[in-house]
Amino acid sequence: MYFKNYISIILFSLIPLSNSFSQNNREDSLLGRLKVVNSEKDQIEVYKELVRATYANNSEALTKSMTYSKRMLELATKTGDSASMVWAGRALGQIYNWMDQPKDALEILSASLAIAQRNNFEDEEKRILNNIGIAYTFLAEYHKALDVYFKTLVLREKDGDLKEISAALNNVGLTYFKLRNYPKALEFYQLALNKQIESKDSSFIDLQYANIGLCYNQLKQYKEATESLNKALEICKPNCSDRTIVTAKFGLGVTNLGLQRFAEAENAFLESLEASRRSANHRYEAENNVYLAKLKIAQQRYTEAVPFLQQAENIAQQYGFKELLIDTYRQYSILYTEMQDHKMASSFQQKYIHLKDSVYSEELIERIAQIQTDFAERENLATIRAKEEIIRRQRMLNLLIGIIALLAAALLFILFRSNIVVKKVNQALSKAKQELEDLNRDLDKKVKEKTASLEKVNREMEHFIYKTSHDIRGPLATLKGVTGVALIDVKDPKAIEYFQRLDATATKLNRVLSRLLIINQVNQAILSVEPLNVSEMVDEIIAQESRNGLPPRMKIIKEISPNLVFHSDRQLLGIILANLIDNAIKYHSNSQRLEPFVRITAELKNSELHIHVVDNGLGVNESDREKIFQLFYRGNEKSETGGVGLYLCRLATERLQGKIGVSTTGTEHYTDFYVVLPVMKDAEVTA
Repeated sequence: MYFKNYISIILFSLIPLSNSFSQNNREDSLLGRLKVVNSEKDQIEVYKELVRATYANNSEALTKSMTYSKRMLELATKTGDSASMVWAGRALGQIYNWMDQPKDALEILSASLAIAQRNNFEDEEKRILNNIGIAYTFLAEYHKALDVYFKTLVLREKDGDLKEISAALNNVGLTYFKLRNYPKALEFYQLALNKQIESKDSSFIDLQYANIGLCYNQLKQYKEATESLNKALEICKPNCSDRTIVTAKFGLGVTNLGLQRFAEAENAFLESLEASRRSANHRYEAENNVYLAKLKIAQQRYTEAVPFLQQAENIAQQYGFKELLIDTYRQYSILYTEMQDHKMASSFQQKYIHLKDSVYSEELIERIAQIQTDFAERENLATIRAKEEIIRRQRMLNLLIGIIALLAAALLFILFRSNIVVKKVNQALSKAKQELEDLNRDLDKKVKEKTASLEKVNREMEHFIYKTSHDIRGPLATLKGVTGVALIDVKDPKAIEYFQRLDATATKLNRVLSRLLIINQVNQAILSVEPLNVSEMVDEIIAQESRNGLPPRMKIIKEISPNLVFHSDRQLLGIILANLIDNAIKYHSNSQRLEPFVRITAELKNSELHIHVVDNGLGVNESDREKIFQLFYRGNEKSETGGVGLYLCRLATERLQGKIGVSTTGTEHYTDFYVVLPVMKDAEVTA
């Protein structure tokens, strides 16, 4: 959304900028020198200086710098000068990045990286990796970007250069921001800021505060956002660069929009838009247009929003900004929904869903999780070794305790041979009985006192489940990979059977872990209210169930108006619908005398959404109706996720301040799961 500003930090720290007057003088001087040098080696050095002299924050200068970089690369390749080939390739790659040509950047940078690694040019390798990460970020290939940034972070931590470490930390934070993991992004941005302060390097500290302010905006912490963004502008006074103005003013626009201060928001966005056009910052030009459209929609000035969205769409398509195109399509859908043009709203909603799924796919999330796990393992190795030493000592202690216990038992055996000891033991037992009765009374009292703390324990348990599930997914993915390879290579039928069972068990465990992770997401989710077409959401879930395979003869009936729009949180409502429908299908009856069906209805009554999922499956015992909504309760052996689905339904319903239950229909005795959700009237426009 705003990473071009931080790219300025990385790129310009490698190739210094100069003002236009000195730049032109320097360029003319170098071109004159180029005419008199004879050797190709000297020409390469002159071209390097020309690249540095013309590298500036405008398209005309960058075009010159690109031309000189290409010429330098040609001469270096011709003479076999590996160091100059790497330098020129890296410079050309970062120029491509700045000019919004990430595919070209990735091609030239990959070739330069291979040469740098072959010749052990470690400094250039770090810089090239950083620019490769930037190219992947531009292309919205965030798992690749995160992997590269973690590699550069490890290399820079090894060198101990605080300024370079700060750059790597910021880029990791940037990637998490693009993945919408704002708490994680804020964590890395704060670490980057601390490193900048520690290194006493204030070159780009204004932009760091701006980045932090944008994070606070997404977390709806507008007070903290305002403080950080104003601090960025205060630091850079009196000569703030366009990139700082673009970022900080955009952030203040988002803050004021979130606080519904529309006039202040519009002024801030227009200032940012002007600066972005002045500096040829196409990403922010498109971003400001999207948010100006959001502002007009919030003010119900719908026709004024259309030109802004058209400009944003044109820029995003021209430069391949996928994440901006996703936001543009989403705003188009909201706009036409508000204008009651449901055909256009549906068309842009489909574009939004298709593009979003292509960028933020399940495969991307799994790769991100694996990359995080690999990086975390590096830090965990020392802890593991320390724990192993503690375990070894504990084993020795346990052995000594066991020996002492045996000696004590032998002594007691001898003592029990004596009548005196028997008498003393009886007396002790009598006293112990009395103490036990007293203890029971105290225990009853403490149980009542501890009841109030159960809520805290439940929260800690959910945190533990989330962390444990997250940590297990990495090894589980490895196990799946090993079983997959084994099934290809192993020929013994018995071994194949064992590996198939192991693979199936790992798949089932992965489903359970995914559900457990969703529990934490539901608990931590910030509600984002938007108009939702309930019929379309149900259609998507039914389509997914069909792709997974429906039971034989299963009939799914949907009785929902195609125009039913309900204001709520998409993620939580989706969890409720998906789990109720999946539950009804899963517990169908296998009897040949019945035609299995699932009937889904939804309607608005008295400002409430009433959802019913009715089926003629196995049913729910009267004694189980309260228990089935508890975590890990399994009412039937068909459960593949350990009793998590209905618990998720209850959790999501409670977050939406609704109610959920199960009943039996009149004479048919069908199972009826019902949910009642209130319309969320005080919906904020999400930034």
